[in-house]
Amino acid sequence: MSHPGHASHPSSTEAEPFTRSLERMNRFQEPEARALIADLELPGGSRGLDVGCGVGLYTLWLAEAVGPEGRVVGIEPTAERIEAARGLVGGRVDSGRLELRQGDGTALDMATGSLDWLWCGDVLHHIVETGTALSEFRRVVRAGGRIIIKESQVLSAMFLPGHPELERRIQLAEIERTREEGGGRSFLERRQTTLASLRAAGVDGIGVRTYLIERRAPLAAADRDYIQKTVFDRNWAERLRALLTREDRAERSDLCDPESPRNILRSADYYCLYPITVFTARVSE
Repeated sequence: MSHPGHASHPSSTEAEPFTRSLERMNRFQEPEARALIADLELPGGSRGLDVGCGVGLYTLWLAEAVGPEGRVVGIEPTAERIEAARGLVGGRVDSGRLELRQGDGTALDMATGSLDWLWCGDVLHHIVETGTALSEFRRVVRAGGRIIIKESQVLSAMFLPGHPELERRIQLAEIERTREEGGGRSFLERRQTTLASLRAAGVDGIGVRTYLIERRAPLAAADRDYIQKTVFDRNWAERLRALLTREDRAERSDLCDPESPRNILRSADYYCLYPITVFTARVSE
């Protein structure tokens, strides 16, 4: 379920597996991801669940955080993503510590109170039945255990420094594009109401912490790969064509197309800002 932030038309970008874009996002986030997982101070030897594990990188980092006596299960609804995750992280730690299998976040195949914590990263905004999912999360986590919801871009990122008007119009187009998939509410709206959804689910001690990814030229390969191939080529191209004016499409192409001599990633002054927000809550004793 983990999501790359948002693939495009039958282009060469879209022809590749969607899981490749998920991996790009995780590689882009890795330094801050490892830091925020460390800040959670998950107990050594604890048992956790990763709902919507995507390609499994976060599942692996969580398994590493709880140590050799811990255990983490990662679930995804599709066999394709589970196979991709097994191919990417399978065997990286002992199989008793990390399991990847198909599963549904709104109907968890886990015993009541069987987990010390549950992680759901960049997925909850995709689940239209938010209350059902959170009720399941609360059911499977023991009293005193934690539910952790991670959402990228609760605040919009900045990928086009110096072009705020164009980027704002692109962001508004993305909000409009996601309304149908989000059951009438955009993904951004769903991310921003996570705290309210947790409170409605009846959990305690809700906390919110935001981490800011800052990248600047010269970009590392993982950063350039994510920004160019996922953000510019996949998210902002054909998917938004009908929602942008001809002028905005032309300016986007000028700044974002990989072959454009004015591609913004070529600038020695390039930098981007990208927030990750972590919501935590305790299951009532």
